[in-house]
Amino acid sequence: MVIWRLCAVALLLVLPAVYSTAHGYTDWWFRLGGAVEVDGAANGYLHRNWSGTAVIITRTDLQPSRSYFVSLPGPTTRKALAYCGTWHAPRFWVFPIGDVNPPCWLLDDSEAQTGDPPRAQKASIQPGLVEFSTEHGKTVAASW
Repeated sequence: MVIWRLCAVALLLVLPAVYSTAHGYTDWWFRLGGAVEVDGAANGYLHRNWSGTAVIITRTDLQPSRSYFVSLPGPTTRKALAYCGTWHAPRFWVFPIGDVNPPCWLLDDSEAQTGDPPRAQKASIQPGLVEFSTEHGKTVAASW
C-alpha cells in the first residue's frame, strides 16, 4: 500500500514537470563546471539551459550574490546580456525557470540600480567565453 502511495505522489510531481518542459513552459538550468572571475579572482558559478542557448553567470563577490543572463549567439538566437537585479541563481546543480515572469527581464528601476549592472555595449559574448565590464568598473569573465 505504501508503494502505491509513493508512486501516486511521484506521478503527481513528475507529470506536471514533464508536461511543462515538453510544451516549452519551463526551462531547466544545469550547473556548469566552468570558471567565473571578477577582476581576475575566482568569484562565482555558472548554469546553462537545457538547449545550450544561454548561460546564467552568478557573482559571489557581492552580498547578496548577483546574476547576469547571457543569450549565446546561434542559428536561431542573438547574443544578449541582461542584469538580473535582486534575483540570483541558486547554487543547486539544477533548477527550473518558468515562462511566466522570468527573472532578469522585467526589472523595475530600483532593481536595475542595485548591485552592479553590466555595460552591455562593452560585452564580448562567444560560445564558451563571456567577458564584460560593469558600471562599478569590475571585469567579469566566464568560461566553460
